[in-house]
Amino acid sequence: MPDRDQEKRERILRTAVQLFGKEGYHGTRMSLVASAARVSPKTLYRFFPGKKELFIAARGYATNRLVTDILSVLPEEEFPDALAVGQNLLKSYSGFIRKNRGLARILAEAVAIVDPDIRRDQREGFAIIVEGLGAVLSADMRKGRLHLSGDPDEFARLFLSFASLVAYAVLLDLDRPGVGGFDPDYALDLFFSAMSGSR
Repeated sequence: MPDRDQEKRERILRTAVQLFGKEGYHGTRMSLVASAARVSPKTLYRFFPGKKELFIAARGYATNRLVTDILSVLPEEEFPDALAVGQNLLKSYSGFIRKNRGLARILAEAVAIVDPDIRRDQREGFAIIVEGLGAVLSADMRKGRLHLSGDPDEFARLFLSFASLVAYAVLLDLDRPGVGGFDPDYALDLFFSAMSGSR
């Protein structure tokens, strides 16, 4: 893809992430995305044939930004095991999602939308993360660095479930003072305190 086309595609995706995050899937019109991204509707449809394809690409773009940001703030110290890495990743995730509240909406809507293509894309991403995290946990168990009372893939699913809980709490503003009383940092500490009992 030529540089100029790549720049337009990036601009469209950044704009789509902002609009989907603010207006939601159903509140975001393709014409609004084209206008805000300063491209013609024809250009927008050349890159993304419809709103569903744009949403899937925007969710992927936002998720990649999330992963890059989370990994960039991990301390360079050596962690004792994969559980400690997971704890640091979830704390970074919690901080990022709270600063980028629109992303919580995109992630939550990707689960809530009934469209089979969006759901399939979401499930595939979930499976990839479970497989990767499960493999890391398994490797630590084989090396004797980590002792879990269950299947590593189940623990990986539990990690992702907790990440989803944080996203939904942020989406509903439950983490804001005087709204819901949900403190993600306290919840993470409690979660990992319970998990460490499985070590």
